[in-house]
Amino acid sequence: MIKKFIYLAFVLLLTTCKQNLESGSAQEGTHTEKTSAGEDYFPNKTQPLSAKHFEVTYHGNYKVVKTDATFYAGGKTESGDERKDVLVLVQKGTKPPALTGDLQHAQVIYVPVETVAVNVQHSESFLRELGLENRINAVGGLYSYDNTMRNKAMTGAIGQIGYSWHSPPNMEVLLEREPEVFLMTLASMDHTTSLEKCRQLGIPTAAVFDWAEQDYLARAEWVKFYSLFFNAEEKADSVFQNIANRIEDLKSMTSTIAESKSAMWGYYTSKSKWLMQLTSFPAQYMRDAGLENVILASTQPNADGLQSLTTEELLTRGRKVDHWVIGDIHASPLPHEEIMSSFAAWESGQLYHNMQRVDPKTNTSDWYATAIVRPDTVLADLIKLAYPELLPGYQPVFMGMYDKSTQGKISEAIK
Repeated sequence: MIKKFIYLAFVLLLTTCKQNLESGSAQEGTHTEKTSAGEDYFPNKTQPLSAKHFEVTYHGNYKVVKTDATFYAGGKTESGDERKDVLVLVQKGTKPPALTGDLQHAQVIYVPVETVAVNVQHSESFLRELGLENRINAVGGLYSYDNTMRNKAMTGAIGQIGYSWHSPPNMEVLLEREPEVFLMTLASMDHTTSLEKCRQLGIPTAAVFDWAEQDYLARAEWVKFYSLFFNAEEKADSVFQNIANRIEDLKSMTSTIAESKSAMWGYYTSKSKWLMQLTSFPAQYMRDAGLENVILASTQPNADGLQSLTTEELLTRGRKVDHWVIGDIHASPLPHEEIMSSFAAWESGQLYHNMQRVDPKTNTSDWYATAIVRPDTVLADLIKLAYPELLPGYQPVFMGMYDKSTQGKISEAIK
């Protein structure tokens, strides 16, 4: 009750006094040691190679990080709202630069941080790849696939602030946990006001737009963005390079295929509608796995690279397809057998799912966490399923064979 009163008092103070707190100024005065002229505090630097929605420059004792994204409503691609964010990451114990010019409204954050809050599952996975998961002191909720993280949230060892895709963050919990940085994934422009309010309340907050990347490798490269707050650039470069190298090796394997097989990736959403992958990450996996996406031709994707098709439209385009990733945790029960038997992939049993790492008891899935961070493993899974001779001895991690007799029941389909 006292914490809630304090929180409300903060909000009232900000509203009535209309304090014009420049971003990051709430932290000034605590890091005012002299900065040695010309000294480079960040010997290990990184730069994005594939990612297009963040950039970083180094300036002795501070880093300038810029992120951006365009929000589209309802999957439309005609117009959108653009959001840009500027961060100044200052080495602890040194003085921040003057916030003028391009830095006038920048958020100042002192690094390396010791504690971090996140509001999506895959942020936990990025930090785990860096060996920094123990720095997390608040997560979205209880949907962490990682048992240790979920148990920490259940027992109150770490806070629960709400998931980005469901609601704005719980600022009362953030004020209680006092993370040195809140890596806030913004699901919509509506959450922009929450971002600003967090900063007004003295919560160092960074806008995360990794979801804006249109290429799966570019999104995985955001491991470098996460590393910037911990001065862990060397580790991030190593992690990403290993992922990129493995993907190139896998693509080299599929480039030797004499005749590619046809495929489609999409699940049933009920009412004779199928949500099919056209230019999204799954579609890119098919491309790089040496599979021809038969749905792509003459179909216009929405902003997410997807398209909704009727059963009749899908039969026209995918009746003879060789391989079909049909299983998804969002799928509805499939149409009757007489309809499904019209598809060649259904009859041959060349059906797959992405539910290998799903726990129905806890309602958690690693597909929306580690799979985003490790696209090399997803690609290897798909290649193994479609062309098993290319990866002898390999065991898929995220994907598996779909048992059509179970009609998509996760607890029965996963072996």
